[in-house]
Amino acid sequence: MIRQTALLLLYFALGTGAVFAEATRETPEVMVVGTFHFTGGGHDMINPQVDNFLSDRRQVEIADVNDRLAVFRPTKILVEWPADEEAELNSIYQNFLAGEHSLSVNERQQIGMRLAARFGHEQLYAVDHRRGMDFNAMMAAAQEAGQHELVEEFTAFTDPISDRMSALSTPENTVLDRMIHNNTQEIRDFHHLYLLLAQMGSLENPAGAEEMSGWWGRNLKIYANIARIAEPGDRIIVIYGSGHKFLLDQFITDAPNLVWIDALDYLTQ
Repeated sequence: MIRQTALLLLYFALGTGAVFAEATRETPEVMVVGTFHFTGGGHDMINPQVDNFLSDRRQVEIADVNDRLAVFRPTKILVEWPADEEAELNSIYQNFLAGEHSLSVNERQQIGMRLAARFGHEQLYAVDHRRGMDFNAMMAAAQEAGQHELVEEFTAFTDPISDRMSALSTPENTVLDRMIHNNTQEIRDFHHLYLLLAQMGSLENPAGAEEMSGWWGRNLKIYANIARIAEPGDRIIVIYGSGHKFLLDQFITDAPNLVWIDALDYLTQ
């Protein structure tokens, strides 16, 4: 009986190992490229400063970024655009392919559309799920609950982020410099500030936890959109604001049917 059990275990070990190896070869690879918004100011908690990204210098720098990402040989390009408005995104893309659209100053077009066209992709994929964040409600709930030290701790956490972004916004920093920085562990770790926000409020008014439930939920829906698009053998590039990268990386890494790829391996080559 012991011998039979040992043989059975050996059979499963060898058999499932072969199956797993085959599955791994076909498992979709997903690279989340965290980016700042090329248009500058926006609706984020902390917004970057930019100059004219249509200038000759910046266009050369953007081309350098695209050359590095192209080494990954993506089969699909996914961008931060409302999933239910994908037809509009691809209408713009088709006009670009036909020479009837000049790319505007945003990363969806400057990186996403250029890479897709470079590899002859018929379309781009929109995976965003819109949801606002009521920052004022969280701060008001914290004040109401007397969480003055928590507010001070939050401010102490965000000040270095603003300082770092300001330092990167100086003219001598290239687009590549900024893209590399937006994909470092340092930037991913800034996501911890959301766990400070989650603490804001009281039992009666847990505004922070409710808003952060929405933030985690939004990113989980974005991840689900990515996963639904992924097919065996795909090599996917997801171009997204770096504030989302921490959670998207975590979800993709933890998913049993996806392989996470580090964008820095390509941006820093």
